Amino acid sequence: MAEARRAEGICTSCGNAPAAPGRVTCEPCLGQRRADDRARYAAGKAAGKPYGGADPEAKRRAARARHKRRKKAWRAAGLCVKCGEPPEIEGTATCASCKEKRRVRGRRKYAERRAAGLCTKCGTPAFDGMTYCGPCALLHYAQQSPERRNENARRRYAERRASGQCTDCGAPSQGASRCAPCAERSYHRSQHFKGIPVWDPSWTVIEIATGREVGTFDSEADVALCLAFEKLARDQVEVLCDASPMSSFTSWT
Repeated sequence: MAEARRAEGICTSCGNAPAAPGRVTCEPCLGQRRADDRARYAAGKAAGKPYGGADPEAKRRAARARHKRRKKAWRAAGLCVKCGEPPEIEGTATCASCKEKRRVRGRRKYAERRAAGLCTKCGTPAFDGMTYCGPCALLHYAQQSPERRNENARRRYAERRASGQCTDCGAPSQGASRCAPCAERSYHRSQHFKGIPVWDPSWTVIEIATGREVGTFDSEADVALCLAFEKLARDQVEVLCDASPMSSFTSWT
């Protein structure tokens, strides 16, 4: 019956009046359905139900589709896609008022995340005192032009040099361009450093009977704890020490 009424162009609900333009029901039936929806929404809202008791996902999906259609229509008409008002500058997508509101929201979000120690871009925990987390920092670095990176680096170097800070990490440098740890690291990375690096020793425990590698530890105390936990005697394992050859020459430090 609904298909037959739709083919005739009459309301599929009552079958007494022509369907509204672009719809399958007439205006009286549409008005009655809107009134029923409003009453049902008011009752659900009074009962404390989200979205008046309707399906939340369906309501969100409908709102997104409605917002997309409205934004597309405003853009085609040359209006601001946020508020629907004509923008001050022709050809722009948003007006000056909406741009300023977006800037205010961005500054407030930036300050809140910066104070909480979070990444100012995605909101995840950031490095100690840094603005971005690891992935966002790499993305921000890749998106910056080399000219802008060089300009920022020169400005940061001049500011830290003038305030007596290390030009690498910002710590006090006692008048030098770098603090002692950064200077040593820079020297080791340079082409002038030709010696064997001194790395922290590590101990690897291997079970002799099975050849199983139990684990690698940073101290002999951890090795002793491992043997006690695994219930292994000292003669049942082989302990391999990975130490720098230069450690015997620099052990006096």
